[in-house]
Amino acid sequence: MPRHNHSLCSVPATLPTSLLQLGTLLLALTLGSTAVGAEDCAAGTDLILTNGNILTMDAAGNTARSIHIRGERIVSLDAPLRRDEECVEIFDLDGRTVIPGLIDSHTHFVRTAQAPGPFLTGLEAATSIAELQATLREAATRADAGEWLASIGGYTPEQFAEKRIPNRAELSAAVPDHPVYMQLGYRGRAVVNDAGAAIMAGLGVDVSDEGIVPTGGLPLTTVLRSPTENQMRERFAEYMDYANSKGLTTVVDHACCPWLGAELTEEEQVGLRIAESLWHAGDLNLRLRIQYDHRDVRDQGDIRSATARIANTTRGLGDGMYKVVRFGEQIIAASATDEEVLTVFRRLAAAGWPLSQHAISHDEIERYLRLMEQVAQDHPLQNLRWSLEHAFEISPDQIARLNAIGVGVRVQDHDYIRNESSTWRAGPPFRSLLQSGMLLGAGTDSGVVGALNPWLSIYCMVTGKDAGGNLLLPGEAISRLDALRLYTFNNAWYNFEEAAMGSLEPGKLADLVVLDRPFLDVSDEEIKRIASLLTLVGGRPVFAAGPFAGLE
Repeated sequence: MPRHNHSLCSVPATLPTSLLQLGTLLLALTLGSTAVGAEDCAAGTDLILTNGNILTMDAAGNTARSIHIRGERIVSLDAPLRRDEECVEIFDLDGRTVIPGLIDSHTHFVRTAQAPGPFLTGLEAATSIAELQATLREAATRADAGEWLASIGGYTPEQFAEKRIPNRAELSAAVPDHPVYMQLGYRGRAVVNDAGAAIMAGLGVDVSDEGIVPTGGLPLTTVLRSPTENQMRERFAEYMDYANSKGLTTVVDHACCPWLGAELTEEEQVGLRIAESLWHAGDLNLRLRIQYDHRDVRDQGDIRSATARIANTTRGLGDGMYKVVRFGEQIIAASATDEEVLTVFRRLAAAGWPLSQHAISHDEIERYLRLMEQVAQDHPLQNLRWSLEHAFEISPDQIARLNAIGVGVRVQDHDYIRNESSTWRAGPPFRSLLQSGMLLGAGTDSGVVGALNPWLSIYCMVTGKDAGGNLLLPGEAISRLDALRLYTFNNAWYNFEEAAMGSLEPGKLADLVVLDRPFLDVSDEEIKRIASLLTLVGGRPVFAAGPFAGLE
């Protein structure tokens, strides 16, 4: 059967400014995609992206100019370009930066994706109350009648020029026709607008003139009970789209845990059910990796339940889009005795399971490190890829001891949106950890504690600054390439998937992102505004914008 080629499609680095130019470009993309009949290319059409700055993130730090993709995998880099090659689409990147798909090693993605209301896409980047109001107005256009607009964590007063949270009048001015609920972190203040205050008053909840309601309890429970299952499915899709638009192709969900302060029954906490149904239907647009956290209703305070899960769970169960990868971030309830924790740690090590253990304060780190040192006497840990999560207050001595037993650290950017609930010393010490020789992973801990946008996390790592521009971590910044490696190859390594993803190399999955600006050359502040123009998951476009819009 004959195979055909079409002409080279050039995608200019500067977006066309006139409708005529835009229409011409989209027509070229459309013609390029349809120039070959399906009957002539039954085996599929290859994709070549050329004339780019491709940061492969391989072990040697190589860059490339072109990448050839067939099906879901990378065929070659910098191979000679043949204009007459058949069944191939060729796109000129015009110098744009290409990176591997970003992997977030620490999220509570599923829980946040099922939160009430349309996702507030502009919240994380808002720098003033006015920009927040614009974000709420936009979300209201996507909301069903009477639907709550809600943010439970994921922002900080420090990001706004006013250095405060919005008040009732400001929320009401932005959204008069929908109830609004905005809470700081897990336990911070929550504020509602007039419509939200009316609902709360009907329940007997006191609301201040500024719109402040009691944290947790009935107010939070009321908001969380409001969405239907169909609305949660729609919001899950919105959250995936947002993640793809920021270049995320894989997220590790810690399968945790009830919303703190809410009074929901187990049946009301849908957990992974919606995510699993989307997976079965083939509707996941990013790779979802599951960690089993102890903090769910079934496991609380019962070591038998935690150890039974070890015996009855298969690591790697699933497929390329949905898979179980490890235990954590809590292996057993924090109230467990040292002996109980040690028992579970030993059983995980004996079964060959990787684990991640939540440890923020110096004392928490010391406790779990001491127990891991005991486990390491009988079970070598180097090949299990265990990690501590957070490690904000880690000391040089503790770093050295972790290295000695082969346990790593996966860092998060809580302090980028530091707020009144942040009781720990600012951290973690990115540079000290990296210079120790430890292989770090990185994540956002979105969406209650952190923001999902990985570029905010990368900004924090390369500047040591928070959302307000305050220098929190003097002397602990790392390079841009090091930060990017934490979000690509290193996170793939912690999932035991470094042979398949995390770098752009022949034979690996074609998970990649074309950025809207040159990551290595923009100012520090511009890092926060980086977004994707094209995101591929296994060679499939899951997000396409601007000149690439015709590919999705």
